[in-house]
Amino acid sequence: MIKEINKRVVLVQWKRFAGIDIDVFSSLKGFCDSYPDFNYHTLNNYLSKKKVPFENEEVKIERQPLIQKISRPNLSPVLFWDFEFDKIDWRRSRLTIIERVLNKGNHSEWAEMIRFYGRDNLVHALKEEINYLTDMTVEAVCEYFQLSKTELKCYTKKQLNQGHWI
Repeated sequence: MIKEINKRVVLVQWKRFAGIDIDVFSSLKGFCDSYPDFNYHTLNNYLSKKKVPFENEEVKIERQPLIQKISRPNLSPVLFWDFEFDKIDWRRSRLTIIERVLNKGNHSEWAEMIRFYGRDNLVHALKEEINYLTDMTVEAVCEYFQLSKTELKCYTKKQLNQGHWI
Protein backbone atom coordinates (compact mmCIF):
# COMPACT_ATOMS: atom_id res chain seq x y z
CA MET A 1 0.00 0.00 0.00
CA ILE A 2 1.50 3.34 -1.06
CA LYS A 3 -0.18 6.60 -0.28
CA GLU A 4 1.21 9.84 -1.63
CA ILE A 5 0.48 13.27 -0.23
CA ASN A 6 1.63 16.18 -2.38
CA LYS A 7 2.57 19.14 -0.21
CA ARG A 8 5.55 21.40 -0.16
CA VAL A 9 7.97 22.11 2.63
CA VAL A 10 10.62 24.76 2.99
CA LEU A 11 14.17 23.50 3.42
CA VAL A 12 16.58 25.94 5.02
CA GLN A 13 20.25 25.02 4.82
CA TRP A 14 22.37 27.14 7.15
CA LYS A 15 25.89 27.63 5.85
CA ARG A 16 27.47 28.48 9.21
CA PHE A 17 28.09 24.77 9.91
CA ALA A 18 29.57 23.83 6.55
CA GLY A 19 26.12 23.20 5.09
CA ILE A 20 25.09 20.34 7.39
CA ASP A 21 22.59 22.27 9.50
CA ILE A 22 19.17 21.94 7.85
CA ASP A 23 15.79 23.08 9.13
CA VAL A 24 12.48 22.02 7.63
CA PHE A 25 9.42 24.27 7.83
CA SER A 26 5.89 23.43 6.80
CA SER A 27 5.53 26.87 5.21
CA LEU A 28 7.58 29.87 4.18
CA LYS A 29 5.42 31.98 6.50
CA GLY A 30 6.44 29.80 9.44
CA PHE A 31 10.10 30.26 8.57
CA CYS A 32 9.75 34.05 8.27
CA ASP A 33 7.84 34.20 11.57
CA SER A 34 10.72 32.34 13.24
CA TYR A 35 13.41 34.45 11.55
CA PRO A 36 12.07 38.02 11.16
CA ASP A 37 15.26 39.13 9.36
CA PHE A 38 13.84 37.38 6.28
CA ASN A 39 10.95 39.04 4.46
CA TYR A 40 8.11 36.69 3.52
CA HIS A 41 6.97 38.62 0.43
CA THR A 42 10.49 38.95 -0.98
CA LEU A 43 11.27 35.26 -0.52
CA ASN A 44 7.86 34.14 -1.79
CA ASN A 45 8.22 36.21 -4.96
CA TYR A 46 11.75 34.94 -5.54
CA LEU A 47 10.90 31.28 -4.99
CA SER A 48 7.67 31.50 -7.01
CA LYS A 49 9.08 33.25 -10.06
CA LYS A 50 12.55 31.80 -10.44
CA LYS A 51 11.79 28.25 -9.25
CA VAL A 52 15.36 28.09 -7.95
CA PRO A 53 16.59 28.23 -4.35
CA PHE A 54 17.20 31.58 -2.71
CA GLU A 55 20.81 31.69 -1.65
CA ASN A 56 23.11 34.15 0.08
CA GLU A 57 26.27 33.85 2.20
CA GLU A 58 24.24 32.78 5.25
CA VAL A 59 21.51 30.47 3.99
CA LYS A 60 20.02 28.50 1.12
CA ILE A 61 16.19 28.34 1.07
CA GLU A 62 14.16 26.16 -1.25
CA ARG A 63 10.70 24.68 -1.57
CA GLN A 64 10.57 20.93 -2.04
CA PRO A 65 7.64 18.60 -2.52
CA LEU A 66 6.84 16.47 0.49
CA ILE A 67 5.99 12.99 -0.63
CA GLN A 68 5.08 10.70 2.19
CA LYS A 69 5.15 7.12 1.16
CA ILE A 70 3.53 4.80 3.57
CA SER A 71 4.69 1.39 2.54
CA ARG A 72 5.15 -1.93 4.19
CA PRO A 73 6.32 -5.36 3.19
CA ASN A 74 3.75 -7.95 2.23
CA LEU A 75 4.31 -10.15 5.28
CA SER A 76 1.84 -12.29 7.17
CA PRO A 77 0.35 -10.67 10.28
CA VAL A 78 0.68 -14.09 11.94
CA LEU A 79 4.44 -13.48 12.23
CA PHE A 80 3.69 -10.41 14.34
CA TRP A 81 0.94 -11.81 16.54
CA ASP A 82 2.22 -9.85 19.55
CA PHE A 83 2.23 -6.47 17.75
CA GLU A 84 -0.55 -4.22 16.49
CA PHE A 85 0.20 -5.07 12.87
CA ASP A 86 -1.28 -1.88 11.38
CA LYS A 87 0.79 0.29 13.71
CA ILE A 88 4.21 -1.26 13.11
CA ASP A 89 6.83 1.27 12.04
CA TRP A 90 8.53 -0.86 9.38
CA ARG A 91 11.65 1.32 9.22
CA ARG A 92 12.24 2.00 12.90
CA SER A 93 11.58 -1.60 13.96
CA ARG A 94 13.57 -3.16 11.14
CA LEU A 95 15.92 -5.23 13.34
CA THR A 96 13.05 -6.80 15.26
CA ILE A 97 11.22 -7.49 12.00
CA ILE A 98 14.30 -8.99 10.35
CA GLU A 99 14.93 -11.26 13.34
CA ARG A 100 11.30 -12.36 13.44
CA VAL A 101 11.06 -13.12 9.72
CA LEU A 102 14.39 -14.95 9.63
CA ASN A 103 13.54 -17.05 12.71
CA LYS A 104 9.88 -17.78 11.92
CA GLY A 105 9.24 -16.96 8.27
CA ASN A 106 9.41 -19.08 5.14
CA HIS A 107 11.50 -18.44 2.02
CA SER A 108 8.83 -16.34 0.30
CA GLU A 109 8.68 -14.11 3.38
CA TRP A 110 12.49 -13.90 3.33
CA ALA A 111 12.29 -12.82 -0.32
CA GLU A 112 9.72 -10.14 0.54
CA MET A 113 11.91 -8.87 3.36
CA ILE A 114 14.88 -8.66 0.97
CA ARG A 115 12.73 -6.79 -1.54
CA PHE A 116 11.60 -4.30 1.12
CA TYR A 117 14.86 -3.69 3.01
CA GLY A 118 17.39 -4.59 0.33
CA ARG A 119 19.90 -7.43 0.33
CA ASP A 120 22.87 -5.24 1.28
CA ASN A 121 20.99 -3.77 4.26
CA LEU A 122 20.05 -7.26 5.43
CA VAL A 123 23.59 -8.57 5.15
CA HIS A 124 24.86 -5.52 7.04
CA ALA A 125 22.26 -6.09 9.78
CA LEU A 126 23.28 -9.75 10.03
CA LYS A 127 26.95 -8.90 10.29
CA GLU A 128 26.74 -5.87 12.56
CA GLU A 129 23.39 -5.54 14.33
CA ILE A 130 21.31 -8.70 14.81
CA ASN A 131 22.04 -10.08 18.28
CA TYR A 132 20.10 -13.34 18.23
CA LEU A 133 19.08 -16.01 15.75
CA THR A 134 18.38 -19.66 16.50
CA ASP A 135 21.08 -22.19 15.57
CA MET A 136 18.89 -23.55 12.79
CA THR A 137 18.32 -20.03 11.43
CA VAL A 138 22.06 -19.27 11.52
CA GLU A 139 22.64 -22.32 9.31
CA ALA A 140 19.89 -21.30 6.90
CA VAL A 141 21.05 -17.65 6.77
CA CYS A 142 24.63 -18.69 6.03
CA GLU A 143 23.49 -20.90 3.18
CA TYR A 144 20.98 -18.40 1.77
CA PHE A 145 23.27 -15.34 1.89
CA GLN A 146 26.56 -17.20 1.24
CA LEU A 147 28.06 -16.12 4.58
CA SER A 148 30.15 -17.92 7.15
CA LYS A 149 28.96 -18.23 10.74
CA THR A 150 31.87 -16.19 12.02
CA GLU A 151 30.67 -13.20 9.98
CA LEU A 152 27.40 -13.06 11.91
CA LYS A 153 27.26 -10.92 15.03
CA CYS A 154 24.75 -13.24 16.69
CA TYR A 155 27.06 -16.23 16.24
CA THR A 156 30.21 -14.54 17.53
CA LYS A 157 28.28 -13.09 20.45
CA LYS A 158 26.96 -16.55 21.31
CA GLN A 159 30.47 -18.00 21.16
CA LEU A 160 31.70 -15.34 23.59
CA ASN A 161 28.85 -15.96 26.07
CA GLN A 162 28.72 -19.73 26.26
CA GLY A 163 27.00 -21.06 29.34
CA HIS A 164 28.31 -23.62 31.79
CA TRP A 165 28.61 -27.11 30.29
CA ILE A 166 26.44 -28.75 32.98
